Amino acid sequence: MKILVVGDGARENALAKSLSSHKVFALSSYINPGIKEVVDSTQGEYFLGEITPEEVRKIISRINPDMGVIGPEDPLFRGVSDEFRKEGIPVFGASKKNARIEESKVWARWLMWKYEIPGRLRYKAFSTMEEAAKFISEYGGSLAVKPAGQAGGKGVKVIADIQAYLSRDKRQAMAKSVNEIGSYYNKEGEPKIIVEEKVDGPEYTLHALSDGSTILPLPLAQDYKNAYQDGIGPETGGMGSISGPGFLLPFINQEEYDGTFDIVRKTVSAVEKETGESYTGAIAGQMILTGLWGPTVIEYYSRFGDPEASAIIPRIQDFGDLIERTATGHLSNAKLRVDERPSLVWAVSPLGYPLDRKLASGHKVSIDVPKIREIGCDVFFGSIALEENSLVTKGSRALELVCLGDFEESRRKLMKSLSFIESDVKLIYRNDIGSTILEQEEKAEIVRYTYTSRKKRGTLGVSADWSPNGGLW
Repeated sequence: MKILVVGDGARENALAKSLSSHKVFALSSYINPGIKEVVDSTQGEYFLGEITPEEVRKIISRINPDMGVIGPEDPLFRGVSDEFRKEGIPVFGASKKNARIEESKVWARWLMWKYEIPGRLRYKAFSTMEEAAKFISEYGGSLAVKPAGQAGGKGVKVIADIQAYLSRDKRQAMAKSVNEIGSYYNKEGEPKIIVEEKVDGPEYTLHALSDGSTILPLPLAQDYKNAYQDGIGPETGGMGSISGPGFLLPFINQEEYDGTFDIVRKTVSAVEKETGESYTGAIAGQMILTGLWGPTVIEYYSRFGDPEASAIIPRIQDFGDLIERTATGHLSNAKLRVDERPSLVWAVSPLGYPLDRKLASGHKVSIDVPKIREIGCDVFFGSIALEENSLVTKGSRALELVCLGDFEESRRKLMKSLSFIESDVKLIYRNDIGSTILEQEEKAEIVRYTYTSRKKRGTLGVSADWSPNGGLW
């Protein structure tokens, strides 16, 4: 079988590796050394170019693939998966219409309220900065202010109304920042900013596969967004991830997993009703366990998260078979075999990421992959290109190191793995990934007590707050 994998990064490296029993072709904007390893070993072909529907159409015409696999979100938003479907070729990837569940945060919230999906938060959408600033200034509670659509995790601001004597100053500062937030999403005819009620609790992600009739939930994962040690610094695409043991995480129980899957399942059904198209590919709920609802939706992905994919895919036996069954509509007969051991992922980035991509670009890296594999870890290549037999950074997360097993033992192996990586620039990573389990278990117990009490009283999901003008939501 000939499979065309579309995308540049570590997530696509993990997907390609899972499909290595087939002949793998690839399209990306630079040569990813990990994807190239799979392409070469399966005697496929590597195509360089901009990932557009037009470019994909040309490659489909040239190689006539049996299946397509789309990794990143932007090609889904641009309708790349639809090019395969026009030619009658099975593809793993949401259609352009269905990918709107990720592309538009406003549409996703509207959908949840229309179909009364649990875990929904109150929100307001704004097309002008003035309206958003006015709302922020007048509202009396804590808020999360975000770009109204997908912006790669950029621009999210939170105002917690804890210190009342600072409230006015904080609101004025937040109101002034809406211009920056609104600049990250500027799609014609759509809102620029979304304001949501702020909630707190441990975060996690549930990915599921959907073939249009069957939905298969996968093991939970959690990514670590902040750039620097101990969860400080700007948000990134993710500096590391954990998954397991088993299907759960240490701080999420089976009932919460089931409730989360119910949310994802109802969301897929709602999307299909609105678009009239079957949902084929991956969907994920990025969740937070709160005292308001229990499992609560932060946002949705219409694809695999990254680095969550690097934590999940290596734990699943014959994952490539699940991809094929999803694309071809045969997921109902799938057997999901999961390695019970947890996984730990550390992202490695060049100095400058995420604030100065220019500073983080153009640096040479050398890595002894066989040595890393020898000690029981693996490497997925991300924002790093093979150029004239050298590995050169592209400005984002260059590598993702993955290890399965006890978190403490995996941490030791990952530290050893770092000794096999050299660069002409300082490399940034977080070695605290997976070390905050106890803290998150304690936080989960607090919110668990709150939401179970609400459930008994019949007030699950009911919010109450005060504002001087009233009725702001």
